[in-house]
Amino acid sequence: MNGMAMQTLTGGWGEPWHHFAGVLLVILLAVLQARVGRAGAFWMICWALPGTVLHELAHLIVAVVTGGRPVGFSIVPHRESAGVWRLGSVTISRPGPISALPSALAPLALNLVAYYLFRNWSRWYPLDLPHTLMMYAAIYLFSYSSIPSGQDVKVALSSRTGMALYTVLGTGWWFLLR
Repeated sequence: MNGMAMQTLTGGWGEPWHHFAGVLLVILLAVLQARVGRAGAFWMICWALPGTVLHELAHLIVAVVTGGRPVGFSIVPHRESAGVWRLGSVTISRPGPISALPSALAPLALNLVAYYLFRNWSRWYPLDLPHTLMMYAAIYLFSYSSIPSGQDVKVALSSRTGMALYTVLGTGWWFLLR
């Protein structure tokens, strides 16, 4: 089969089995994610460090942009109690109505980065198996790092004024884009 026919067959995304292997890789990473804590705190921290950096940087950047005035940033893990570790944190001095909700939920934007990687990966890298697997690993990292913590949700819901403001803005945007 010539290159043009293969590109037409696969939609320009490479061999279909490469993507199947990528899905299997994501399943393997999820299983490892669930079990790495059993290997000990050191291995759990090593596994989580790249995602923690992405997650906390998202909080920090959005807090700066929305005027939350971050005063603390840490990716140094510390034990809070027996078996409970805090892997990272961002402290915001003014989590007001404008900054609390977007700063707290900022890691959700990492899903947009994952989608961007998925859409554009083949522009930057060849459509071979190693690069396809790297794409799936990167997408897994960004997607898993986007999950808000319980503390993130508490901060996001801490300002009723902010929730009302963003509800009105989101509703208005939705009506404009319809």
